[in-house]
Amino acid sequence: MNVTEFAEQIVFGKTLEDKLVAPGRLTLDGDVRNRPDVRSLVSPGRPVGLQMRHDLIGASSPPSDDQLENERARGQLLHFLANHELLATELMALVLLKFPEAPHAFRQGILVTLQEEQNHTRMYMKRMRECGIEFGAYPLGGRFWRVVEPMQSPMDFVSRLSLTFEQANLDYSLHFANVFGRLGDSKTAGLLQKIYEDEIGHVQHGLRWFRQWKNPEQSDWEAYQDSLDYPMSPQRGRGPRAAFNREGRVLAGLTDDFIDSIEVFRQSNARPPTVRWFDPSAESELTGEGESHLLDQLGKDLELVMVPVARQGDIVLVREIPSRDFRKQLIDVGFDLPEFVALDSRLALEHRKLGEFAPWAWTPNNHRVAEPLVQSVLRSPPEWSNEHTVLFRKSWSVNCLGRWLSQGDQNQCKETPTPDWFSKSDCVAIEIFELADVQEALDEIRSRGFEKAVFKLDLGASGRGQRRFVTGRQLDKSDEAWLRSVFKSSTHSALASPEDSVQRAIGVLEPELERVVDLSFLWDVRFANSNFTETLEPCARACEDVPRNRSTKFLGWTRSLVTVGRKYVGTRLSKPFFDCAPDVRRFLLADRGEKLRAISNWLEPRLAAELSSRNFTGGFGVDAFLYRGIDGQLLVKPVVEFNPRMTMGHVALAMQKKVAPGVVAEFRVLTKLEWNQLPDSTKRAPLETIQDGRWSSGIVRLSEINESTKLVPVVLIGNQMPTPGP
Repeated sequence: MNVTEFAEQIVFGKTLEDKLVAPGRLTLDGDVRNRPDVRSLVSPGRPVGLQMRHDLIGASSPPSDDQLENERARGQLLHFLANHELLATELMALVLLKFPEAPHAFRQGILVTLQEEQNHTRMYMKRMRECGIEFGAYPLGGRFWRVVEPMQSPMDFVSRLSLTFEQANLDYSLHFANVFGRLGDSKTAGLLQKIYEDEIGHVQHGLRWFRQWKNPEQSDWEAYQDSLDYPMSPQRGRGPRAAFNREGRVLAGLTDDFIDSIEVFRQSNARPPTVRWFDPSAESELTGEGESHLLDQLGKDLELVMVPVARQGDIVLVREIPSRDFRKQLIDVGFDLPEFVALDSRLALEHRKLGEFAPWAWTPNNHRVAEPLVQSVLRSPPEWSNEHTVLFRKSWSVNCLGRWLSQGDQNQCKETPTPDWFSKSDCVAIEIFELADVQEALDEIRSRGFEKAVFKLDLGASGRGQRRFVTGRQLDKSDEAWLRSVFKSSTHSALASPEDSVQRAIGVLEPELERVVDLSFLWDVRFANSNFTETLEPCARACEDVPRNRSTKFLGWTRSLVTVGRKYVGTRLSKPFFDCAPDVRRFLLADRGEKLRAISNWLEPRLAAELSSRNFTGGFGVDAFLYRGIDGQLLVKPVVEFNPRMTMGHVALAMQKKVAPGVVAEFRVLTKLEWNQLPDSTKRAPLETIQDGRWSSGIVRLSEINESTKLVPVVLIGNQMPTPGP
């Protein structure tokens, strides 16, 4: 038998004996005329019952590690791995057929590797039979074949098989060898250890020829990335994060630069990814201010807060791609790193299949960000209208609260009546349309029994556009000067619609209450599947004709940390009320947090109706707070502000899951000065975790720091917690 005949028997054979034959001594190739065409093969020849399935998307996934105590599950895993070894055998035979003019030494190396892959297949088959599983008992996927078979050169082969799928097996084979060793299955562990050692040699062989054929001016990593066309990517050359095997890659001859780069590389593979990006300028844009240099810098400082909320396989658009070292840090602390794509380079995604867009906020500018990729996304973004601007206005939430606390609302929404420990209508803010309204509103608030009031700009955010006033006295010159300045800038909003005949408020004036604890309630609204049956509260259906094609999901609540000037500085991630007075803890936590549930249950149906009528989708949050009334009684103001966008509360909820039980932790947005003033022992504190990887002590930073940095998002955990309070 010559080399070509041997390879043909493997590729086109209809029995396992054909596939796994030991060739003995092979002669030089003879006459290669009239050979089968191998330029494009949908599938290799296969025995009945072992045919390759091209319609499997995840259906042939192996059992998880914690299922391998079961003998049948072990057999299923070995079945999965045996199919990969058989595919590798067939692909190595195919490369011998496709490229008969390849260097002799390359072909000799392929022959040796091929016979080792045959042996691996036999070993797996023998062991899985001992587990009671016959080859063909489960569907056999053909992903390896689909992506390697179209190769146009031997370089394609070593890039796709040797440096991708066989490199990934450096992770899988050693990982499973260790798993079976821990289970006391030394036989299977020994088998996998042998395969692991062989795979090191297989990667070495491919790497040798890859370096010989690549552009000498490129590094190994640069050439490897350039050699793979989507959907192939370096991500397929790596196993699970916990199984990443640096030592095996070093033994195979890969450079430290290559190993570091593939460890942090991320690209979506299976499901169409959600595309996310951070935008701190939503409210500023809607006032016509646009994105200033400061807001652009804040966008750079805070854009990695999208990492905790992203799922594995998502794409995060960023102003600056984080450095490789920082991406490694994010992996090391336990984040499922998304794929990062520069905002300016997002057109590179137009040929990818994308799931949906999930920006920090939907605004006209973010619609422009998404517009070049709309043809690639499965779920189109909601259309923008002026109705969405209304949701950002504080006057809108003021009007909502006033209606919801009214007697008419109580009659209509009997299923969720207003608790008697909610604030009353005398705490609702007053809309301000012109300068003269301010003095009248101050006098009105004084008549309600409140000595202080706070003015808030209608489209202000993060404490901007706010000022305190004393009720019961005339405005002084500095107050009037400030108000005139605010009114002048706000009256000429660039987004004011000429068709909008409704006079919009400039701001609101509200009684200043004795705040005790700030709270944030968080939801997400998504379009539902066509067969989804929405289950809104009855009062939501009574309040509005709510469309049936969207779902409102309550995500949870958080305790926000807010300065005296009402600027957000962080969120308590665990043990949220540990530093509060005993009566406050009893009030909020009695009956397993019944009052907190009552707040969200009261808000949700009312909000669902309002948002549905405006075709809103995306994340949103409601700020509320606990305060002491004039008589010292604890009360809740259920709506302070509405945020029709994602908030830092959404980020905090995602990070709460990473904190170990019983450990106090805070998410903080520090100024650069505050970061510099932290003790070095805190900034350099190693992250400590419990057995399942959740954080127990240390610090996690969510941004890189440079000369232009303004804000530093961090998580302070356990012993690194600052003095309680914002």
